[in-house]
Amino acid sequence: MELTKIELPCGHCPITVQIPTRNIISILTRKDAKGLADEREAIIQSLRSPIESPPLRSLVKPSDKVAVLATDNTRPCPDDRILPPLLAELESVVPRQNITVVVALGLHPPLNKAELAAKLGEYVVANYKVVNHDVNDTVYIGTTSRGTPVDINRRVIDADFRISTGFIEPHFFAGFSGGRKSIAPGVFSVRSAYHNHGYHMLEHPKVRAGILKGNPIHEDMIEQAQMARLNFIVNVLLNKQGNITHVVAGHPFKAHEQGCQIERKIAGVKVPQRADITITTNSGAPLDLDLYQTCKGIDTASQITRDGGIIIIASMCRAGIGPEAFLELHRSAGSPKEVIRKIKREEPIGVQWENQILARAQLKQDIYLISSLEDGVVRDMMLTPVSTVEAGLEKAFSVLGEDAEIIVIPEGPLILPLL
Repeated sequence: MELTKIELPCGHCPITVQIPTRNIISILTRKDAKGLADEREAIIQSLRSPIESPPLRSLVKPSDKVAVLATDNTRPCPDDRILPPLLAELESVVPRQNITVVVALGLHPPLNKAELAAKLGEYVVANYKVVNHDVNDTVYIGTTSRGTPVDINRRVIDADFRISTGFIEPHFFAGFSGGRKSIAPGVFSVRSAYHNHGYHMLEHPKVRAGILKGNPIHEDMIEQAQMARLNFIVNVLLNKQGNITHVVAGHPFKAHEQGCQIERKIAGVKVPQRADITITTNSGAPLDLDLYQTCKGIDTASQITRDGGIIIIASMCRAGIGPEAFLELHRSAGSPKEVIRKIKREEPIGVQWENQILARAQLKQDIYLISSLEDGVVRDMMLTPVSTVEAGLEKAFSVLGEDAEIIVIPEGPLILPLL
């Protein structure tokens, strides 16, 4: 039997899998974009000639208190390469003691000093005031038109100028990452999350990867970022080597939209038909840090797998499940349907949005997981643990037959399937 070798990112070490060639109907990959020749210079130029905005230097005054919102370690945004030129540009006007770097954690746990140094760069951590977002230290600034109470980090609200970094990729319910997401969910409260990520918001048909117009979650996030007065963004696109391919800086919404248009062309992949079996990953480290984040790869695969089909996902999950509440909600229910019912009945509950997205996929497909998690915990999440992709494939063939058709997505969350 002829086998096709495919390399899949998983944790820090890619794995090579062998799949029967005759079963593969498609391998979905992003278009390859070339890395910039000089990333630092491109970032500086984007700050001096931004999109729909005056240059950064002309927007700040020496007396301004500036909050720089950076991403956390669940995002591959290269803050260690973006922040030095950005901070240097700010410091040409604003004294260093007036600048605070706020790590936009959302509801994720705070980063320790070593994690901060790895994410932001040792120079930034050693020379600037760096703080983790604290969901318990927020200020209520009003309510959106959709009824979301907007509680934003106190340091961000107290600042005179707010600038954020970010990485643009398809996002399973916000349409695309980056831009306004540094504010919501980056520096908002648990109360804000429960409304913006609520059951009915997530059930809206336009709450999907690649969709911005008419997506209520995206539009609600925009409102929150406007209310929090996000002034400027520096967002990047990356290729599979982790090199910056594009920089979009300037107006917090217009620059982001331009970045999303570029990303749609790079990440959008036509899919001929739905597969019986989809083999995917959560794109390796840092995206496959835990099972909570792995729902992104699962959601992408679910869109292109037929009802009754099987998803096989390789995700290291070296940090475990994620929030304990994520495990508890699934463990307390007897089926995916019961998970959905429980969220509907009891919300706000735990990190319900992630349970809802996982259960939504589980209603349609069986999911086999290759990870470092204990088998018992994997089963508690209503997933099937398998030791290798090949072992998962053998099991899937025994269920669906030897002629089952396969689609492979080497980097699950980083493509936008176009059926």
